[in-house]
Amino acid sequence: MRFPLFDERGPLAAHEFEALRSLNAAFLAARDEWQTACTMGDRLYRGSEAADLRTAPTAFSFYEEAIGQIADGVTAYQRRAALVAWRYTAAALVLGVAVLRRVGEAKPALTVTGVEELCQEPTLGQLKEALTIPGAGLTPERPPQAALPGEREDPARRWAMVRDGVDGVMDLVLALAAEEEAAHPRTKEEAATCLLTQHCPPHAAPTYNGVLEPLFRLAEEVPYDISRVINRG
Repeated sequence: MRFPLFDERGPLAAHEFEALRSLNAAFLAARDEWQTACTMGDRLYRGSEAADLRTAPTAFSFYEEAIGQIADGVTAYQRRAALVAWRYTAAALVLGVAVLRRVGEAKPALTVTGVEELCQEPTLGQLKEALTIPGAGLTPERPPQAALPGEREDPARRWAMVRDGVDGVMDLVLALAAEEEAAHPRTKEEAATCLLTQHCPPHAAPTYNGVLEPLFRLAEEVPYDISRVINRG
């Protein structure tokens, strides 16, 4: 699944379409880089495990040194790619839901300024709010032959699970701030105003763990949901 075709004479404004398509391309590229980095990290980890199994003493440990040096760079790149992916995936979902909702309710197109604002990284609270709007409920039910590969769960349940995951990210951001005795955030409400990319320090476990991958899936689905609503109308 990449990006659906839209009729230029349809209800989607040109700036809405271009923004959705650009964000889609951005997060897919970042996702691919992150997945590649994860694969490289796994391979290097297996290599380091193999080195640990060596029992014969040796005065030379260049293999272990090389693996360790490369792994450090891969880990940093993996974290960077994940944060870039989060920024564009979250924006793609928030903008997509806004367009989906306005098309489903037959409202006028979003303004250029409004679209530009929605293309920025959303706060955790904005992302949770977008996930609270039942995107699946705005679209006609997919016929069995049109179901997405691997789709087993009820769409509303999947949206709710990701929403709960984002709520959990807020808790992690709050706990991390308390651990570091930071002045902000101090409350859940303040955590909702945070950007994840600014609250995922390299010395801590990634706050996006468990949420990023399902977020990819929803963000990739939304343009197709918009297309189905347009075709239904």
